[in-house]
Amino acid sequence: MAPPYANRALILACVLAFVFRLPPESFAFVPAYFFGTVELAGPLPTAALWRGLFGHVLIHGDIVHLASNMLVLWLLGDVVEREVGHVRYLLLFLAGTVAGALTEGLLAADRMAPLIGASAAICALMGAFLWLRPTCGLLTRRWLRRMVQGVIVVFALLNAAMTLMPPADVSPLAEVGWGAHAGGLAAGLLLGPLVRRRGRAVAAGIA
Repeated sequence: MAPPYANRALILACVLAFVFRLPPESFAFVPAYFFGTVELAGPLPTAALWRGLFGHVLIHGDIVHLASNMLVLWLLGDVVEREVGHVRYLLLFLAGTVAGALTEGLLAADRMAPLIGASAAICALMGAFLWLRPTCGLLTRRWLRRMVQGVIVVFALLNAAMTLMPPADVSPLAEVGWGAHAGGLAAGLLLGPLVRRRGRAVAAGIA
């Protein structure tokens, strides 16, 4: 089975973007550029719009943000890519990226607030993982796979609560892109059965 080249390349790209201080103002997704505001028409057919729509996954606010996202991406992304293949994996990652950005933009109270980070794309991998039964590695063990799936379900429920009942502006939780997570999870759940390779088993009951 081929190594997960695509996932490793994405991790490397995010790390290099952080090391070389890729400017957030150039790569963040600003919802107003797509949805518009009272003062600003949208979508604006500009390079900034498309660069932000796809490029915001490369930008992370600090080392903790980067490390936590890359750890989950490494652990989960490798498994998903091995199960669905390089091309399907990249399509799933990009779908989560776009779905997360647009969902966050729709739900955001401040559409000028920039969105950064790979969390939405990672959430798409989480959603897809619920459909998979890995054929290699530690997650072939049923108890471990179900434990990971349980963590994903708990995270999804927490995220739904935070999306429906947003935390107060003064709370650190208000800085989290809960809408982006929700969009990514939805994309992964919808696309999981489609990207799964033929002949691969589906996780029984998605449990």
